[in-house]
Amino acid sequence: MLKTFEEFYLKGDYKNAVQALVQQQSNIDSGIWHYNMGTVLTKLNNLPMARFHFLLAQENGLDSKELELNQKFVESKIDATRLEKPLDFSDYLIKMGNFANKGPFLSLSLLFLIVGLFKLRKSTSPKRILGFILAVITPLILSFWIGTWPRKIALVSVPIHEGPSAMFRVISELPAGILIISQEKGDWENIIFPSRFSGWIKSDSLKRLESK
Repeated sequence: MLKTFEEFYLKGDYKNAVQALVQQQSNIDSGIWHYNMGTVLTKLNNLPMARFHFLLAQENGLDSKELELNQKFVESKIDATRLEKPLDFSDYLIKMGNFANKGPFLSLSLLFLIVGLFKLRKSTSPKRILGFILAVITPLILSFWIGTWPRKIALVSVPIHEGPSAMFRVISELPAGILIISQEKGDWENIIFPSRFSGWIKSDSLKRLESK
């Protein structure tokens, strides 16, 4: 199947390349599938969806130089680095949390596990055992909690309103391709991150990042 995709891709028949991928999604590793989809959507100039698939390729375990370069190219076209740059303390906390959830939390938990087991060989007092358990599970709990944050990509540029209704005044615009963290209220989303786009947008303009 991948050969068929490659044939369409090399011919510049990107629409049929997309169809070939869609038809055989269940037969391809998720990381590779999302990477290929992101690549062909970049050729079709659908940069928001291309970014969406590159991020999912990464979350599904694909780690390659090509993925990194393609993702950076798309994000530079969207101007994501500047538009998603933290402005206040809450932005920095969310940014740091997302970064830590990609590996450091697990590494920290493993470190506490190793050190804790070594110390428990010297003493198995209830207080030390409790401290050991808390030290190991706290980073895992934080990682799980951060993993539940609803991260979404704006598929198109959409107006930002002061409240959850079209009756409220438009105060800004969320550019297409920007990654946000938001809170749902009916058909509307309250943008929490990045804070520069604080306000309300329609839910149907977003696509949620969910690993499969």
